[in-house]
Amino acid sequence: MPTLNAAVNKKVRAEQIRTVKYKFTKATEKMATLGLIGPYDSTADFVAVLKKHLKLAKVCDVNNLRDCWPYDTITLQDGKEYEITKLQNGKQFQMKDSETANYSTPNVGIVTADGTPMILSYNTKCEPLDATVKSLTWSTEDNKPVTNASTSCIAAVFEINGSKKPNKQNEDVALFNANGLGSSCAIELDGGKCFTAAFTPTPLTKAECEAQKDDLGIKECYYDNDYWAGAVKQCGGVGNMPTMADLGKIASAIYKGNPTVGAYNDVSNLTYESGTATSLGLPEPSFFLWSGEEYSKRHAYHRNFSPTDTYYTYGLRSISGIQAVCLGD
Repeated sequence: MPTLNAAVNKKVRAEQIRTVKYKFTKATEKMATLGLIGPYDSTADFVAVLKKHLKLAKVCDVNNLRDCWPYDTITLQDGKEYEITKLQNGKQFQMKDSETANYSTPNVGIVTADGTPMILSYNTKCEPLDATVKSLTWSTEDNKPVTNASTSCIAAVFEINGSKKPNKQNEDVALFNANGLGSSCAIELDGGKCFTAAFTPTPLTKAECEAQKDDLGIKECYYDNDYWAGAVKQCGGVGNMPTMADLGKIASAIYKGNPTVGAYNDVSNLTYESGTATSLGLPEPSFFLWSGEEYSKRHAYHRNFSPTDTYYTYGLRSISGIQAVCLGD
């Protein structure tokens, strides 16, 4: 019976989540047909139009988000508590700025007419939908419509269970077009510095590197498949990448002992803590991380992490097997 009840509850939650997304999308689809999806200068401007097409019981500005949410904190997937009032803009939905995305304006809280609390972030670089498309394609679950492209400029979180527990992400707290919830910080260092989870960079061509190097803080370009330059771009500049000292501190969090930061080969008196790297969003057992420090137009510094040692060196910027992390929020 407990297993059966859990399965039934899971299906009920899934249907509740689908229904919220469906009702929201019906409103934005109507806006799309009227050419009202945007772009807007802020999330508040978007909500001012949304409320003409979706019945709302309440709207809360970024300084009063708690007034539109039934409790103070959400339990994140890692078990940590995250305060609702910290959801200030799209960065707390882990949305990245780019040439086509900007979620930096203040978030807005709403409560729909049926009592669903939501917190919204709007992409101010949203491109208007093609006016010639008369019917947008809907995604489906269990052959029921869920959402379509009319919501693609909005990242959101909503709640389906009121104040009842568990108040937990991915259970009764659902994300809508958002990458995550809370800080984008996966690795926290002493002194308050934090970094995102590791990723494999998309390389830049030499021409792309040359065109962007001044803005990104890159000194020289050489390779057509420059993975280090790609990491720099994805982080938004060398200043948003770890220094070699930062990577040394990450090593200190993974290994028992106290490696000398900056030493070429930190192998003495070290014990690799299995599972620690995974807990930081890093691969195990062996991996490499780029620093933001450039050695030459062909090379950049990185640190090697393995079960037996950790050291820094410089490698060809064309190496595809080295990952990167960026400064988080």
